[in-house]
Amino acid sequence: MRKSPRGFTLIEVLLAILVGSLVLTSVYGVFSSVSGTRNRFETEGNLYHQARIFFDRISGELSSLRFSSVGGEAVFSSGKTLAGEIFLEFNTELVSPLLQQHGGISRVRYEVQQAEESAILLRSEQVLLADLAASEPLHFIADLKSFQVRYFYRGRWQESWSGKNPPELVEITLELENDDRLIPFRSSFVLTGARG
Repeated sequence: MRKSPRGFTLIEVLLAILVGSLVLTSVYGVFSSVSGTRNRFETEGNLYHQARIFFDRISGELSSLRFSSVGGEAVFSSGKTLAGEIFLEFNTELVSPLLQQHGGISRVRYEVQQAEESAILLRSEQVLLADLAASEPLHFIADLKSFQVRYFYRGRWQESWSGKNPPELVEITLELENDDRLIPFRSSFVLTGARG
């Protein structure tokens, strides 16, 4: 008598499907986790890059601060706009490459503008030695959660600045947001010619 070939039982097939499903679910979970981590690191890297560019740029501008006034404006001023947002404005000898053909002193303005859920930092520049209008404010940093500036002068920290002379030290703190996580940045700048 001939034996018929034996196949898989229903229980064996269901068990194989279950094991295969578990393996595929684990692989998908690992892949999803690695992909999410990679995306988060990529976004964080972009935020760190924005902050580094900002601090490099403002460091150069503040180290080239023009201490003698041009026109009727103060060399260095800051405060809040009518909307209650922080601004920082000063004369500098470090001008954008496109504007250098017109002269070597610019009035630079950094201003926070509130967006829907976060804020953006805007930068504009006006050449002071030529009859040119101020540049359109450019988006400098997006996803800004907070922006603070403090000023040190004659042994005291101040939250706002007004006066003929610039402060001795400027401290800038900003927080950028990535997936409901705040990334803080802080840097201080010594204004060497500001001692009065």
